[in-house]
Amino acid sequence: MDTITLSKQNRLFWLGRYSERVYSSIQVMMADYDDLIDGAGMDYRSFCRKMGIPCIYEGSEDFFRRYLFDSQNPHSVYASVEAMLGNGMVLRETIGSPTLSYLQMAHSAMELAARSESPAVELQWVLDDIMAFRGSFDDAVEEESARNITKTGGMIERLSLMLRLDWHPERLKQELQKLLNRLYKTELSPQPEALQTIANQALVERCTDRVALLNSIESLFCI
Repeated sequence: MDTITLSKQNRLFWLGRYSERVYSSIQVMMADYDDLIDGAGMDYRSFCRKMGIPCIYEGSEDFFRRYLFDSQNPHSVYASVEAMLGNGMVLRETIGSPTLSYLQMAHSAMELAARSESPAVELQWVLDDIMAFRGSFDDAVEEESARNITKTGGMIERLSLMLRLDWHPERLKQELQKLLNRLYKTELSPQPEALQTIANQALVERCTDRVALLNSIESLFCI
């Protein structure tokens, strides 16, 4: 098996992170959108604080629209869709044109959602297209290490969101164990101290230091 260049590792890793960021962020926002439709406000200030992003929004509805769809906001989900597609296009020879097409379809669905007054259906299309991308990616990419790098990136992103938002805490230990099992199959070089913290937390029944674990997740790879 040929060694994967550092540049390609970077693209594969961030393809995994951005595709998971889009997928999980839309899931979180769609749940909040249901509450918004029912007349409940969204605690968007707390959300921004937990995510470590500027709170530039003027209300719940403004937050929902701009966090999802503002192309000029580098922290928006739309910006992540753009970054996801950009990495996919550079990796076309690795992932194949049919697999890339699912990322292009997700991008198109996101643009439709941005123009819709009730974007729930179009956002579901984005989720469906990303799931189709993942299935095609598994079939199309022959390099096992390349597949594992992208999946590791996705796991890092998922764990980051889970820890920041206290999202699906019952799955945290399982996700940590899945990450540990996956990363040893890659050519990536984890930071030893961060890896040890993650391994320790994967053994306990309940996370004892979420901040330290989040910092370790985010600093696990210099990539």
